[in-house]
Amino acid sequence: MFWRWWVRDTFCKAPSSPPPVLRGRDRVGVSWANRCSTVEGKPSTPTPTLPLSTWGGGNSLQQATRTKRWSFLPAAALAILAVGAGPIPAENRIPAAITRTVELPRNHPMTMPTDVAVDALGYLYVADGVNDRIARFAPSGNLDAILYGPKESPLSRPIGVAIDRDGALWIADTGNHRLLVRSPEGRDYKTISVPSAAADKPADPTGVVVRSDGARTYVADCDNQRVLVLDNATGRWTALGEWGISLGQFRWPFMLCMGPEDHVVVSESVGARLQLISSDNRWAGQIGHFGVAMGDLYRPKGVAVDGAGRIFVGDSSLGVIQAFNDAGKLLGVVTDDAGQPLRFDHPMGMRFDAAGTLYVVELGANRVAVVALKTAGK
Repeated sequence: MFWRWWVRDTFCKAPSSPPPVLRGRDRVGVSWANRCSTVEGKPSTPTPTLPLSTWGGGNSLQQATRTKRWSFLPAAALAILAVGAGPIPAENRIPAAITRTVELPRNHPMTMPTDVAVDALGYLYVADGVNDRIARFAPSGNLDAILYGPKESPLSRPIGVAIDRDGALWIADTGNHRLLVRSPEGRDYKTISVPSAAADKPADPTGVVVRSDGARTYVADCDNQRVLVLDNATGRWTALGEWGISLGQFRWPFMLCMGPEDHVVVSESVGARLQLISSDNRWAGQIGHFGVAMGDLYRPKGVAVDGAGRIFVGDSSLGVIQAFNDAGKLLGVVTDDAGQPLRFDHPMGMRFDAAGTLYVVELGANRVAVVALKTAGK
């Protein structure tokens, strides 16, 4: 199951050889009440209530994200996390503040959410995969709807979400090895099968992004160490990459976003870097390398690009967000007013809206942080 694998990927150093493909996403039932104004595609039978302990460790997993994580990190990272590394140099600061958070009631929360998308009207769509659903929030931050997908074939462990130029919602429906496209009006869904890598290697879509012109869709196929490209006009798929450490190879590609010059930015959660794919599907460079110092990446997950072309990447283990240009130069670290790194509880998917507000999914806090950057990119 992805969430169990996430713990391993958080705690362990990047492997030097490819381990077995991880499969078998366990069914997890989480009891929660129907408290939203709209419930779309809700199953006719209630979701069974199962103790979290039935889910690969359950409560011990949640405890690990809060207390046991530190013993697995390198000594340098432990020092940074425990006592801080002092203020960030002034020239590397990107001052910001968390203005509010978006979450469900504490008695019925999201459970380890993974990604967020924002539409032109300011509605947020948050992947709540443990609960097999997407939570939609109004611009005010109030819950607006719960989306389960089509009634005849509901969502299963969705991890990634994106909005295209027409306002359609694209969902990386990981447990069903497919994409779902919800129409802008919300009246229907289109199902797109994602090709397997082999007969015994089903697709593992964890991230999705659509080009600004709508011509192609890019999918991170995490377990299969590749990025898949869908020609939206013809329906033809093209596979890019394989397992490895060179340019054009991957170690668990996880999330994507559109970058400067229509490059696609891909995060490698274990490869500890970002890779860029050009508009003609050529390899266009990489950003970052494994480490825990400023400018390094330890466990990069979410990526987002602002209006100035700065590439922001969240490090899920260190809990910080850094920004780079497309040549790989560090532009800064998101900090508070005192110059200390602004900390997030296991940051995952991120998105900017048209006004430049940054939305950061905090997997460890079961919420989305709304971040205002106090200086525009240069």
